[in-house]
Amino acid sequence: MTWFKRIVVLFTWALVLLGGAFALLSSQSLRESRPIVGYTLTIQSPENQNFLIKEDLIDVLREAGAPWDSVSRKEINIPMLEENLRKHPLVLGAEVFSTWEGVLHVEIVQKEAKARMVNGLDMMYVDDMGGTFPLSAHATARLPLLTGLEDSLQRVEAMQLLHRAAEHAAFPGGWSALDRDDRGRYTAYPDWHPHAIRWGAASRFDEKAHKAHALYAQLLQAKSLDSLRWMDVRFAGQVVYEFID
Repeated sequence: MTWFKRIVVLFTWALVLLGGAFALLSSQSLRESRPIVGYTLTIQSPENQNFLIKEDLIDVLREAGAPWDSVSRKEINIPMLEENLRKHPLVLGAEVFSTWEGVLHVEIVQKEAKARMVNGLDMMYVDDMGGTFPLSAHATARLPLLTGLEDSLQRVEAMQLLHRAAEHAAFPGGWSALDRDDRGRYTAYPDWHPHAIRWGAASRFDEKAHKAHALYAQLLQAKSLDSLRWMDVRFAGQVVYEFID
């Protein structure tokens, strides 16, 4: 290829790139100036946790100008709208964008609760990372109950215990409740049977779960499991337990 052909090829590519950039900028400018004729609100909620409804967010949308009838897109402060939507205590994420048809799409991701927690007179939800958020006025969810927790580190530790219990064969359905006393000792309440497990510290989970599993098998064989009141798995090499009188 001669130097002249190379110049022509480079010049052609430069024109293509400039044309593409101009078309992109023109398209963006045209989209910004197109009128918004309405909006849709979509809330993505975890299964059986419809805590958030449109009415909870309507004030935020109205402050931003909703329903945006014949308003140009550039007149809507979308970053601020997204930020204000994320401030709602039940909102995990928010994204706002418009289409060529002039419809503004507001997409919300709701937080997911993994447990309920009672702290004094207050009750709240706890997420997978130990964060808390308030109960919903519209719906409730059947979740493990946490009590005796004072800070985020304790919540994280308790959530880890709940997660491991839910995955262990000894505890079908996991634990329905978990209490921590002021010395850091836990008492667990299995979901599948009404008895308490004096668990102690959060350490040695596999060892304690194995002892509980072995006792269940022994009591099932003796057909006496229904009489179990509590067991204590804190002691090395043994399980202490008591039957209902």
